[in-house]
Amino acid sequence: MVVSKTSNGSQLNDNPAGGDSPFALPRWLSATSLLWLGVTIALLVLVLLPMYHLLAESVTTEAGLSLAHYGELLRNEVFHTAIKNSLILGAACGVLGMLMGAPLAWLVSRTDIPAPGLIRIGVLGAFVTPGFVNALSWILLAGPNAGVINKTWRAVTGSAEPLINIFSLEGLILVSLATVYPLAFLFMYNAFEMMDTEVEEAARVSGAGKFKVLATITLPLAWPAAVAGFILMFLESLILYGVPATIGVPAQIYVITTQLWSLFEYPPQVGLAAAVSLPLLLVTMVLLWLQRRMLSRGNYATIRGKGGRRHRVSLGLWKWPALALTFVIILFTFILPYWMIIGTSLLEQSWKGFSFDNLSLVNFTYVLFDYEFGLLSIKNSIITGLGAASFGVAITAVIAYLAEREIVPLGNWLAFLATAPLVIPGMVFAVGLFAAYSSEPIMLYGTLTIITLAYLTKFMPFAFMSCTASLSSIYVELESAARVLGASRVRVLRDVTVPLMKTGLLAGFILIFVPSVKELSSSVLLYNSKTTVIATAIMDAYMLPSWEAVAALSVILLALNAVVILFGYWLLGGNILGQGR
Repeated sequence: MVVSKTSNGSQLNDNPAGGDSPFALPRWLSATSLLWLGVTIALLVLVLLPMYHLLAESVTTEAGLSLAHYGELLRNEVFHTAIKNSLILGAACGVLGMLMGAPLAWLVSRTDIPAPGLIRIGVLGAFVTPGFVNALSWILLAGPNAGVINKTWRAVTGSAEPLINIFSLEGLILVSLATVYPLAFLFMYNAFEMMDTEVEEAARVSGAGKFKVLATITLPLAWPAAVAGFILMFLESLILYGVPATIGVPAQIYVITTQLWSLFEYPPQVGLAAAVSLPLLLVTMVLLWLQRRMLSRGNYATIRGKGGRRHRVSLGLWKWPALALTFVIILFTFILPYWMIIGTSLLEQSWKGFSFDNLSLVNFTYVLFDYEFGLLSIKNSIITGLGAASFGVAITAVIAYLAEREIVPLGNWLAFLATAPLVIPGMVFAVGLFAAYSSEPIMLYGTLTIITLAYLTKFMPFAFMSCTASLSSIYVELESAARVLGASRVRVLRDVTVPLMKTGLLAGFILIFVPSVKELSSSVLLYNSKTTVIATAIMDAYMLPSWEAVAALSVILLALNAVVILFGYWLLGGNILGQGR
């Protein structure tokens, strides 16, 4: 009889009804063992095989094993400049993002500022907007020659110089900042929400003013979240590709990701690209390790698993300047970019500007029926997104079940492999996939399969965390009862556990599908003319240039993600993390 234990110590055997039968399967052929073996092989192929090829390519030349690629990386000034620009971009976005996001989070969470719900919507709207769409919107807004802001500035002042030149280091930082600052808001907002305010109330009773309490108590208590937010913004800025490609490259400001992409121009220099990728991966791992250390420190004990009593601070007359500040931030990071991209998509000829006789849906007709890559890219994005989300949920549900219930040995290692892609930047992982599947015996480059694998692996951790959260709320006794009645482990999973965790499965599906549809950094290295997706089709239209097609495809992308997110929130009752049953 095959026996294993659940997390609460109760024994669950693989063959409860027939374990003593002479026809019982040996342990290594049990359904649970085969299930464990299957997901283990899947994780090894998805995660470790590309990483192995990435490492192998970085130390391989035509002459054999060599560190020549790393030597080229150390000698070439182009890479030095790209690294320097990336560090400047990351540091600027980290500092400025915290200066934007943290005050907004405090105002929404802890004060009586008007319309906090609308402020959250504005910040989250900026958060879900793809970086390259944001960048394209800002080119339309602040391009030095044809940008709406600069054209208006010249008309009003008569100046020959633009007010804002988006094709500059400052412009690159501005647009990248609009893309990443919501991370600071999310981290700080959660910290403020989970913080018991009794200590703050005691300080106020003792005579401390509201701003002294903020400076001496509230912010120090939220320090781990602030550090974590800074690190994630720094990291996200470091691995951005869409914004540097659309704004940095025309300004001849190159960062690590754009230099990495340039190595895939014909003929591709895969070995050198791998050598560039591994240090980026190492930096990512170190920063995320540091973030975890900061969040796990135990000397900030008033930040609890459940929020304590929260008393909102009355801003008095300061609420109106505070509201004006939030409006300015949301105006430049959400309202203006959306207004620009949606407005341009409705103009028959964008160069004529906004007028009623120029309004038309002809751009949508063009990208859907006439543009070579329009409808094809939408179809490919839906296919790859659905494929990645479906397989991702199936795999992570099994892994979460085996690991959470402690059914198989090394279950924690399965969980580790399922979350490991969090530390792998999308473009770095794409280099590994290219190295692994661009030659015999497995030739997947130029197919939708390799793009689906990239999406599946990169966003699998989100589905795993959703499934784990949902599974943790299911009473193990329900599964035990089914086992006692003779159900096999697989049947219990199919008929009892999966139906009860359907909320987590649906949330996991959405958490893979939505980022897959807007993923650019890995897609740009793996697609060709037949496998283009929406993100790459938008970039190709930008290169033509065809601003009408850019705007129409961007609106379709935003609308597709908005529909899926809103449907998910409606179906899940706002519980997108799937923490219930």
